[in-house]
Amino acid sequence: MPLAARLLIAFGVVAIIATALVGFTLREASREVVESGYVDRFDAAHAGVRQQLAWEAEALRGLLAPLCQHDTFVDKAHLELYRARGNPEALDPGVRISLRHQVAEQAKALRLDELTLVTGEGLVLGAEDVARIGTRDGRLKALLKEKAKGEANDKSGKGAAVAGGAPRLRPAAGDAEPSLEVHCARTGQGVTIGLVGTRRVGPLLERLGAAYGVRLATAADGEGAAHGAPSPQASSEAAVVRVLELPEVQGLRVVASVSREPLQRALALLDRDILMTGATVLAIATVIAVVLARSLSRPIVALARETREVMNGAPRKVQGRGGLEIAALAEAFNGTIDELAAMRRRLATAERIAARREIARQVAHEIKNPLAPIRAAVETLRRLRAREDPAFDEYFEEATATVLEEVHRIANIVGEFTRFARLPPPNPEPVDLLEVARRVVTLHAAHGDDPASSGRSLETSATGPRVELSAEAVPRVSADRDQLVQVLTNLIQNGLEASQTTRPDPRVVVTLGPLPNGRVRIVVRDNGPGVAEEMVPRLFEPYATTKEKGTGLGLAIVQRIVFEHGGEISYRKAQKGGAVFEIWLPVGGPPLLEQTARPPSERPPERLPESPEGSPRP
Repeated sequence: MPLAARLLIAFGVVAIIATALVGFTLREASREVVESGYVDRFDAAHAGVRQQLAWEAEALRGLLAPLCQHDTFVDKAHLELYRARGNPEALDPGVRISLRHQVAEQAKALRLDELTLVTGEGLVLGAEDVARIGTRDGRLKALLKEKAKGEANDKSGKGAAVAGGAPRLRPAAGDAEPSLEVHCARTGQGVTIGLVGTRRVGPLLERLGAAYGVRLATAADGEGAAHGAPSPQASSEAAVVRVLELPEVQGLRVVASVSREPLQRALALLDRDILMTGATVLAIATVIAVVLARSLSRPIVALARETREVMNGAPRKVQGRGGLEIAALAEAFNGTIDELAAMRRRLATAERIAARREIARQVAHEIKNPLAPIRAAVETLRRLRAREDPAFDEYFEEATATVLEEVHRIANIVGEFTRFARLPPPNPEPVDLLEVARRVVTLHAAHGDDPASSGRSLETSATGPRVELSAEAVPRVSADRDQLVQVLTNLIQNGLEASQTTRPDPRVVVTLGPLPNGRVRIVVRDNGPGVAEEMVPRLFEPYATTKEKGTGLGLAIVQRIVFEHGGEISYRKAQKGGAVFEIWLPVGGPPLLEQTARPPSERPPERLPESPEGSPRP
């Protein structure tokens, strides 16, 4: 994976993780802050509602008690009821009408929602609701019979006992809303009369809820919600609910609720901001990763390109740009190349010396063979000449022919050795390998084997030898054109010679094709008998041959040319018989180490001029 992609992925992952962690933490912190705000609101609402309701209850209690004690219309109602001997039916109609109007006026004056004048038997004498006048209310009857605080008793019978109760909640009934209810009662001379006043709780709770930002409703003794208010157990994702206990008002419980919708909206807005922030951070991280990757990868890519150029023979050193580390890497690479080049030169020199020793040994061995018949012929001529033998003239022609033939053989051996030892280093240039192979193949296909190259003409069938080319598109190769021609020529000639010894239809096929990693492949296949198994290990050694008049240097020269071009050559036996030689060559030409292995100071001297007979002059 490229460095830019790795940095991009790394920065993206870091940005996403950081945004997720910060966003999650911020979201949870915001939720906790809002939730704690709910608690603070509930506490403030509880304290405010409790204080306000307690004040309202105390105010109501203080309103009615003075009326029962010495108010004019209460005294009048008590007196008229006493005169009627406690029988409300005996009251004068005018008195009833008067009491009805006085109760209504008093309710308005005291800002009470309801005010009821009732007898001890629960008979309503006066009320704002005219329909209630003359009816009996058992709940009010029971209410007036409760023992009053601050009871007063006139033992002479001329006084009156005044009783009052603590404020309580009157639950909703029918169309009546929940209200704060307070009462007072006056008993004297066997007659009891009382006042019951109420003030609705709803408007008060609505006003307090608006002030504290909560919704308030009454719940009577856990019986549920009133007028659509949520029950105490209604806490959910939609709202937060809390029940407020108010002991100052008997039976009053207030359910406070706060909608979670603002929280959900705030969290949704926060989520959107977090996503937008994350996307912005990711975009910034991507830009930074791209810029950083380019700033880091450009020097590395340039260094890799210069390294390939130097390895392919560019006459310069690698330049490190982009930082101290890149410069140090380039310096270390240059030092390594110098060390490897020097080591390769030393190794090549040692190998060359060893090879020359081995070749000199083999040349000496090869030269010994023709020296024996030369010596025998000369010695025979000397003996015949010394005794003036008549057979001297007859043997002279035969002996001199033998000597000249063996001398020519020695000259060929020395010439092949000189050609192998003085093989020049490759002179790389862009070469169209397909064109080179086509020309060599065309030459051999048209003329067969060159008789001068093998010392004899070829025995072919009626159709003659066939040399074919099968090639794919290959890139231009940096190589020595003449040496590539020599490689193909040697392999094709060897294949034709081997095929003609066993087959009437000798055939050689040359195949070209590309390989991965910037290489090309050359395959030369023939339909001959192949190489003997015992010769395969020594196939590319100098003077290793099975030919009667061969020198064994052809494949050695081919191997040396291929190796000096930075390539490889191998042999395998074809499945249907025949020899297969496969060559791999780098497209970029001989690498740096191969070129530095033969410095100018170690190049062999120029070839000595040859004598007219073909042997090198001493």
